[in-house]
Amino acid sequence: MNTLNESLVTVHARTITVAAIPNPSPDFSGPGVGALQAIANVVFAIVLILAIIGGLIAAGFIVVGHVSSNGRVQKAGIIGLLSCVAGVAVAGSIAGLINWGQSLHVA
Repeated sequence: MNTLNESLVTVHARTITVAAIPNPSPDFSGPGVGALQAIANVVFAIVLILAIIGGLIAAGFIVVGHVSSNGRVQKAGIIGLLSCVAGVAVAGSIAGLINWGQSLHVA
């Protein structure tokens, strides 16, 4: 019974120690954040251009696969088109997250 009490006291003490850690306060206005935003904007522009080109190629695969009744080529075109959309979504969200981080006013 005594070891159970000691264990509970130890767990309680560790819980208080963990709860006493202050909340982190990230500084999104620090040096280099503007450069990071510029890099993210350039990467997003490049990804967007490549996604448009890739989307047009994938759409061509879809059309050729449909006209020639080749389901394999058509499926490859659909996967390519979805990949282009996903790539733009990821690149856009990174730039959006940096913009959101800069707009936070953390004390």
